Amino acid sequence: MWDNEVFKNVSRRERQVLEIVMRRGKATAREIEEDLPDAPTYSAVRSILRLLVEKSMLVKTLQGRTDEYSLPLPAEKARVNALHQMVRDFFSNSVGAAAMALLGDRKSKLSKEEADQLMKLIQEARQK
Repeated sequence: MWDNEVFKNVSRRERQVLEIVMRRGKATAREIEEDLPDAPTYSAVRSILRLLVEKSMLVKTLQGRTDEYSLPLPAEKARVNALHQMVRDFFSNSVGAAAMALLGDRKSKLSKEEADQLMKLIQEARQK
């Protein structure tokens, strides 16, 4: 359902909506409208949400009298899938190139724990 191929079939607006829901965990159409840059009309937001539900990319639940939208899988899995898509599309499927782009940015900061975990993962990847 949420593999890398799915992200090829979403518009820019649909991707923005998915990112908002991913960040918030769950959101109403009004909250999504408020978070969208250069937001379309409320009606257009509802149409985008309907399409994403039809594509099984969002789940709609009724909370009182308000529809709430959430991801059909844990946000962490969705983030990993989206990251794999980005690595494939922008870094020629090179995890190393993507990591170097992120870590080479002077604004990137790692805690000692993050750096230790990255070093451990790099060592494991070398042994594969």
